[in-house]
Amino acid sequence: MNFIKSIKVAAALCSKKGLKKLAVQLYDPNQSDERKAFSAALGVFLGIIPIWGFQTISAIFLSVFFRLNKAFVLIFSHISLPPLLPLVIFLSYKAGSLWMPGNFHGTGSTQNLNAHLQQYIYGSISLAAVAAVVTGWLTFATLKFIKFVKKYRLEAGIKVKLTLAYPGAQAVKVNLPQAAFICYILLVLGVRYKHALNGTRVY
Repeated sequence: MNFIKSIKVAAALCSKKGLKKLAVQLYDPNQSDERKAFSAALGVFLGIIPIWGFQTISAIFLSVFFRLNKAFVLIFSHISLPPLLPLVIFLSYKAGSLWMPGNFHGTGSTQNLNAHLQQYIYGSISLAAVAAVVTGWLTFATLKFIKFVKKYRLEAGIKVKLTLAYPGAQAVKVNLPQAAFICYILLVLGVRYKHALNGTRVY
């Protein structure tokens, strides 16, 4: 059931209309980078913890409840898609060994089966928490880097346009004393020019 639901969600996201809605939410300027990073972290956490069949429902509910970025939450909540599911289960089980007093090898007993299940549950929650923190930081850093690149390209584009519009123009930096001195010289030259036109002499 979870496999079929994941395929349907993935197909919806890959459709033309789904991609447009997804892009609008991904680049929502009204949401901060911190909120988007938290949305990605929450999506990864919900995708790893053992709530099989309820990842998508939980992601939608929590994204609406906390007013998060729905696109980020839904995308990252599908980290347990079939291609990655065996790796997630393996890492969860290995992480759970840190919380268990010893290793359990299969004898077929119910107690041993419960111990293995307990190890997996502890490990999946631990792995989900660590993966959520790492994903949140990486998403935040990536969003900041994208903004920095866009700002740099925008400034570079403005400089190129100014250069094309005014090929001989050069940026000149003038401090306050220099500006005052230049104004004084221009004022003196203007007064001399005015009196020269009137036929008077200025000392």
